[in-house]
Amino acid sequence: MRGENQDDPWAVPPDLALDNGELNEIDSRVSNEALGFDSPVNILLAGNSGDGKSTLANAMLGVDLAEAGAGFPVTKGIQCYQYHDKPLTLFDTEGFEVIDSERTVGAVKEVIESRRKKADSKQHIHIVWLCIAAASRRLQQVHIDLVRLCSELQIPVIVVITKSYLKDDSSEAFLKAIADSLPEADGMIPVLAKEMYFGRLRIAPFGLVQLLDATLSLIPTACQAALKFSQVADFSRKLEAANNVVNVTAVAAVSLSLPAAFVPGGHAGLLVSLEVRMIHQINNALGISLEKHKQMAIAKGTLGIVMATVGGRLLFTETMKFIPVVGQITSMLVGGAIAGTIVKIFGTAYVAAVGEMVREGTSPTTSAIIDAITSALSIHQNQIVSGATTLIGEAIRRPK
Repeated sequence: MRGENQDDPWAVPPDLALDNGELNEIDSRVSNEALGFDSPVNILLAGNSGDGKSTLANAMLGVDLAEAGAGFPVTKGIQCYQYHDKPLTLFDTEGFEVIDSERTVGAVKEVIESRRKKADSKQHIHIVWLCIAAASRRLQQVHIDLVRLCSELQIPVIVVITKSYLKDDSSEAFLKAIADSLPEADGMIPVLAKEMYFGRLRIAPFGLVQLLDATLSLIPTACQAALKFSQVADFSRKLEAANNVVNVTAVAAVSLSLPAAFVPGGHAGLLVSLEVRMIHQINNALGISLEKHKQMAIAKGTLGIVMATVGGRLLFTETMKFIPVVGQITSMLVGGAIAGTIVKIFGTAYVAAVGEMVREGTSPTTSAIIDAITSALSIHQNQIVSGATTLIGEAIRRPK
């Protein structure tokens, strides 16, 4: 942030402002260490039309195949969908129920093998979800052939029994028949991706977390972070990613060359740019969108609250106890340590505030977020400061 507006209480002299190089380096570090996108995840969805592929994709990944107009054919009968906001590629088999099973399975084989020939494993198909509707009571030859093909090509395949809202003898018999007929499958998971109503009776969705867990256990390690980020079925994993963003950003802030004099009070505003970047990454992890000017307003509005509620002197004292011999440590290290503590405190409160709103289905607004952060700091300030300074202490002692 540049100190161009002298009426801005958080304006800082240009020579103290963080430059884009520093901010971009931290951004890159957060993406690699906190979100861990070593590779996107590539999933092939197979199944008859009407068997719930689109509903499954929407409930698990927050994407709608029926409305995704950006798809493009990779071979006859298979459409590819890529998403600019997710490290995810979906391959959807169209017309899977054609009579010619050999042709259908051959198209899948062509896609798997052609992408496997690419040297970059990020292009490979990582897993197949074969959707079979429970109510269809139909196991077709094309299903059997596809599972055998995946086994031969050593591609994990999970049979997803979609629309599994009935629990009767007929349903259990159908599940047993599938298990007996598809022994090469890596898993079979009944799923109800969208709630259903029978009169006043509501059947809640189930099976999505189990499918997520099974998929994570089967795909390459390099793809797991991408799936955790892209999925919308398990909010606890998204909170985990958001907290990782805070931790990595706070540790990175310790290494910044900042003057110790900027805290307490001083030029704390030079952290606004860093916090705006962190807000953006947290929002990515939680799957929400917030305009940049609102992110800036939150960072400015809450930085003062952090300092006022927690207390600059307390913050300084708590941080200093982690610096072994103050006289032998440069003021830059002191400044970085305090900056890291501020970032950690702010980020922890932000995740708690926004995460709760997202969990409840509330659309986060600037004023609501600031109020929620204020409340969190007031109630949990000692716990937040303790956790923040412990993390920063570990960062200071960590070998560079």
